[in-house]
Amino acid sequence: MSLIDGYGVLVGTLHSYECDSGRSDTEYYHCTILVRAGSALFRCAVDLDSKKQKDGLQWRVLRISRNDLEAVVDLSPGWHMLVSERGGGALDYLRSPLLRSTQECLHVRERTEPGVADPAEGCFPWFYGSSLEAFRDLEPVLKRAVKLFVFGEPFRVGKGVHNIHQNQGDPVGSRWSPENGIWQDGAVAGLTASGEILMFISRFRTQATKTDSRGKPSVS
Repeated sequence: MSLIDGYGVLVGTLHSYECDSGRSDTEYYHCTILVRAGSALFRCAVDLDSKKQKDGLQWRVLRISRNDLEAVVDLSPGWHMLVSERGGGALDYLRSPLLRSTQECLHVRERTEPGVADPAEGCFPWFYGSSLEAFRDLEPVLKRAVKLFVFGEPFRVGKGVHNIHQNQGDPVGSRWSPENGIWQDGAVAGLTASGEILMFISRFRTQATKTDSRGKPSVS
């Protein structure tokens, strides 16, 4: 199966953003990004909840070129459905050469400094840390963007996007397992004035880093 309400990308510009206080243990930690697309505002809920675990939340920030997102970079403002397959603009953390970790970057590191690595290092590693640390790496993506791209699942009611994170590899039998699928991962990407694109992607420790053709955890 795949995301119940479909998959796609929202194109627009940043209106504002705010995050939960992080004081409540009964709620997930979200950052809400308001994206303007034409005359409409879309609410994008980015789940950055670490579940109070040191490595519960993991993320990367990539520097890529405009050409790397050629399938979506010139789309008009608004919501666009995407086909969950290679080559049409859909994202897959584990299958896309653009997003897949190189051998040098497979190990997750604790975040001790801003999460965009020096390209000369040859890799953009996965980091783990607190919700606030993740947001500190997401925030520059938002602030530097002249055009935003938010990949994920549309709200069933109202204008907005959620599931802006890895959407495969959830444990079989978990509440999220029915929506596992390939080529449907979420992200926040920002086109900068220089033409470079910064992309924030995230996943949770419970999600597998190898999946089968249905997006289920792979046993091999």
